[in-house]
This record gives sequence, C-alpha cells and structure tokens, in this order.
Amino acid sequence: MRGLLKKIGRRIKNDGYDAVIDCRNKVVAPALFNAHTHASMVLLRGYRDDQELHSWLKDVWKVEARLKPKDIYAGALFACMEMAKTGTFCFVDMYFEMEEVARAVEEVGLKAFLGYGMIDLKDEEKREREIKRTERFVDRCRKFKSCVPVLAPHAIYTCSKELLEWVRDFARENDLYKTIHLSETRKEVYDCVRENKCRPVEYLDKIGFLDEKTLLFHASWVTKGEIGILAKRGSAVVSCAASNMKLATGGAFPLREYREAGVRVMLGTDGACSNNSLDMFVEMKFFSLLQKWSRWNGEEVKARETLRYATLSPCEFFGLNAGDVKEGMEANLMLLDASHFSLQPLENVISNMVYSARGDCVSDLIVAGEIVLMNGRLCKVDEEKVRRIFYRRYRRLMVEEDEQR
Repeated sequence: MRGLLKKIGRRIKNDGYDAVIDCRNKVVAPALFNAHTHASMVLLRGYRDDQELHSWLKDVWKVEARLKPKDIYAGALFACMEMAKTGTFCFVDMYFEMEEVARAVEEVGLKAFLGYGMIDLKDEEKREREIKRTERFVDRCRKFKSCVPVLAPHAIYTCSKELLEWVRDFARENDLYKTIHLSETRKEVYDCVRENKCRPVEYLDKIGFLDEKTLLFHASWVTKGEIGILAKRGSAVVSCAASNMKLATGGAFPLREYREAGVRVMLGTDGACSNNSLDMFVEMKFFSLLQKWSRWNGEEVKARETLRYATLSPCEFFGLNAGDVKEGMEANLMLLDASHFSLQPLENVISNMVYSARGDCVSDLIVAGEIVLMNGRLCKVDEEKVRRIFYRRYRRLMVEEDEQR
C-alpha cells in the first residue's frame, strides 16, 4: 500500500521501496496536527489587535463580510504554505467558501477536515440558507481526495437551537464529525445560564448534540460536572492557549481535570488574526507554560505529553493511521534540521521541540508518503506566486477598508 512507512532503520537499501530518505543530521518526528484554525484569516493578521474578544469579533466580522472567494483562496493558500513550512500536515478549519480552502489544501499537498462556519443568529431565513450551503459543501468536498467535510456551527451564541438540532441530525445521518466553539469566555457562560438556565456543555447535552464525533474548541470556562458530561459522551476538546491569552479570555484550559476524566485533548492555533501565528511549535510552548504557570506546578504537563496532544491524539480522534513514527503507519513526517540552534544540544530532543524550537527548524515535510517540503522549499507550488496572490488580495481588502472609514 502506497504512502506507508515500510522500513525504518540506519541502513536501508532501495529494494523496491517507493523512496528512501537519507535522514543523517535530521530529527525525524511525526508531523504536527493543528486541531483548530481559520486558515484564510491569515489575511487579517495584525488586524484590530489588542482588543477583548467580543469587540474584536465585531470589527473582524465587518471586514469578513467583504471577503470574496478569491480572497479566501489566497488566504488559505498562504496559510497552508505557512503550516507546511512549520511542520503541520493536517488541520481542522472553520470558515466560509470552503471549496476555495480545499483547493488550496490540495495544491500545497496537505490534509484537512473542513467545515463551513454556520451562523444564523436565530433568523429562520438565514438558517435555511446556512443549511443549504452546508449541504452543498459536504457534497462538493468529497471530490477533494485529501479533505474531509465536517459540520461547523460557529457557537451557541450565534446559532439557534433549531440549527444545532439540524446539525446533530445531519451529522448522524451522514456519519460526520461536528465542531463548535464553546465556553471560550466567561460572558458566553453567563449569557447561556441567563437564556437557557444551564451552562454551555449542559445546553448542548440537553439537545443531544454531544457524542464521540464532537470536537469543542477552547472549552476553558467549564466545571467538573461539565467535564464529566464530555467524558461520558466521548467528546473531545481543543486548547488554543496563545489565542486565548492574546484575547484575554481568562480561565486557563483545565487540562488536569480533562486528563483525570479521560477527555481527549488536542492543540490548535486558532486563526492567524487572533494568535497571530500558525506555528504549532509556538502553540506547544504556550500551552505547556500556561498549564505550569496557572497550577504553580512545573510538573503539571511533560513535554512528551504536549507533543502527543499535537500529533497522535487528534489522529486517533479522526481515525487516521498517523501521529507516530512506526512501520505500517501512514508516512506523515517532519524532518528537523538537527543543527538548528533551537535544538542544541540534542540531549533531550522532545523537550527542545516543545520549549525552544520554532517552525523554522523544519527542513522537510512528508504527507501520506509524498514530499511536500524539501530543504525548506515547497515542492508542489511556487512560493513566490503564492505570496504575489496573497498580497494582491490583501491590498484590495485594505483599499476597501480605507474607503469604508
């Protein structure tokens, strides 16, 4: 079967293998998995920085309303380049015009789980439009061999109960994963209690939304009771430490409680408009340090555990035969330059990967057995062309922004 790791060793002869890679002076590691982002928002990197979440969202939504399909494509293409060059082979994305995102994913050579971000604001007419757009994307996404459609209602405060119930039923009928932002801020929790007489996780559980194919982004403002519900339903959670700290959402991700309850944990960057990086090396460090700092405990999370949250854990959740370097697994690997200053000395490579390395230590990326990045350069697309397309669309957006003022 093509694309699998057939042999790992010091001296391998090319006896019928598709490719043999010389890894001298390299560190071979499983490629990274970004479990939550909005790839095309790289167009808005640095836009309206230094605000709290809800006022920031209002500004962002205004400019997003002006985005055209070509903008979405340009942003996604640039984001895929950034992720590939920093060791990420697969990501979970929520946005709109998702066929454009899928096109970018395939051109660069990555994998992705893509969801059209549904928002109806409790408006029945808008809800019907969102449902039709989602059904259309789910159908059209299947033509992309490296992309899997997921359902992606934005949040409980932007989606009606009726829309969430439709997502629940459509997901079960079509065996699809569901993703949603949840319990990101204290305000979201207070609003939910006021409107629904229960907390966000409890609300989703009451309407039967939670199951083993449900992925919750952020999920920091939760109680032990809510964590118990997630454990019982088999749902998983994604920490986005850098984004949460930058937007000052408060409340550190309760890793200890999730771990004790047996809830699956993953890591994501969130979008490049709120992080502002798509570098999962940086995310691993922020995640680890925030856990240690918030618990006053340097042993709260070990580097190997953090690396697992960014590799094997999401792969297991999505049923991918990946996330580790083992014979028989799909070849989704990153090769690190062993001479890179951030990895020196090489006594504790995993610790260095989490605490000191940056994405620029990645020299090569292999996705499903195909070389996507070699010696720091993308193999399937022209990087300069990607940049030209990106800046052309960015300048158009900013001209319109100036005209709006």
